[in-house]
Amino acid sequence: MTIDDFCEGIGLHQGARGLIAAYNMDEAEYSQHKTAFYNHSESFFKELENESDFRPKMLYLFVRFAVDAYEAYQKRGIDTKIYFDTFSDLQIWCTACVRKFGEYGIAQYDWLKEHVQLKLFRLGRLQFQPLAMSEEVRVDDAVIEKQQIVLNVHIPEGEPLLSHEVEASFEAALTFFRGITPVFICQSWLLYPGLTELLGSQSNIIQFQNHFEIYDVNEYSRQAEKRIFHSVQENPLDYEVKTSLQRSAQAWLVSGRKLGVGSGIKIMAPYGHRMSL
Repeated sequence: MTIDDFCEGIGLHQGARGLIAAYNMDEAEYSQHKTAFYNHSESFFKELENESDFRPKMLYLFVRFAVDAYEAYQKRGIDTKIYFDTFSDLQIWCTACVRKFGEYGIAQYDWLKEHVQLKLFRLGRLQFQPLAMSEEVRVDDAVIEKQQIVLNVHIPEGEPLLSHEVEASFEAALTFFRGITPVFICQSWLLYPGLTELLGSQSNIIQFQNHFEIYDVNEYSRQAEKRIFHSVQENPLDYEVKTSLQRSAQAWLVSGRKLGVGSGIKIMAPYGHRMSL
């Protein structure tokens, strides 16, 4: 896998490709950064944050980390399409960086370590991440135990959340993660119960929400505003609105109502009262 092939495969911006091609870093320096990243990522991030060009540098390094990860994908027999789909997050977060800071780069870099270390995979529309439950959760007649390994679901931005694509992703996860009990968890503004009134029961977001049994709600999270408006403002009238969702969300917030976060569980097979790995 070459850098050019990788950038083409994830559809990276031409401007970002030019930045990467022109970036001046020798192999010794790259090797040092890679070793630091894998040995202690938190210190690695903190050190680079002090550099004036850290966002473009993060983009360059993560592209190279991703290219290097291709060999591990091959050894595990993982399809190249899944590889490119998974690392398309680099394109998504590069776009977010341009939108917020006006430069090609990566600002949400801590999240991307999951991709590079083969701890998260995109299977169609959704991303899945094996994760140990931090608490015991009871849903109907099932108990998901603390420390049980489940599949954490993430929803990449940028595409419609079409029902048939969501269902295909869950089915793909059953095959891809054969050794993990088919229990899916998700914590997202998309699972906030109040959205049914805001969006209507036929909304793709509500259809996605219906896959899950909501077991917890955080009324105070501002995640929804950050995702919908790409910023968080104290006065909802200060939001710039361009889409119908933004207009509806702004009116909702102006009326004094909240847009929080819901936590949900989806179980894709029948289980008894208790479940084990």
